[in-house]
Amino acid sequence: MGLILIIILGCLAITSSFSLEADKNQELLFSADGGSHMSIEGDNRLLEMSNNVIITRGTMVIRGDNATIRSIISNGEVSKVTVVGTPVHYEQQLDANDEPVKGSSNSISFYTDDDGTSVIELIGEAVIKSPTSNFKCSAITYIAEQDLIRDTKGPCSGAFSTSN
Repeated sequence: MGLILIIILGCLAITSSFSLEADKNQELLFSADGGSHMSIEGDNRLLEMSNNVIITRGTMVIRGDNATIRSIISNGEVSKVTVVGTPVHYEQQLDANDEPVKGSSNSISFYTDDDGTSVIELIGEAVIKSPTSNFKCSAITYIAEQDLIRDTKGPCSGAFSTSN
């Protein structure tokens, strides 16, 4: 019985430490109360949706007024998602033991850069509240895997948490 409990606890620890990595491998789900329009622009397929849009991938949820999903035609891979609204809300669980990261702004985009890093860009009245820090700036580039505010555009204000 004790060995089974140890194995279960070990699996839970492994699962929580890979929550973000697992998010990358999840399907991109979307819904909208309004209509949608699909078009082709070069090698990209664009899906534009309106009215109460919700984008979900694993633990990441983004809610806003309108969204554009850009995917590569040749392989169907989603290359960028942009959601706009007044405001757009972002939430993602970085680790099962911490509070989720929450953010808001006028526009939120997420994509994978050339290095394979998942990037979240918040533009216009951008706010990020994570387990380690809080920032409020004109724009924020956030790397969720590292809980890192990579770039900002000012004016900015914020605080670092001393609890972690």
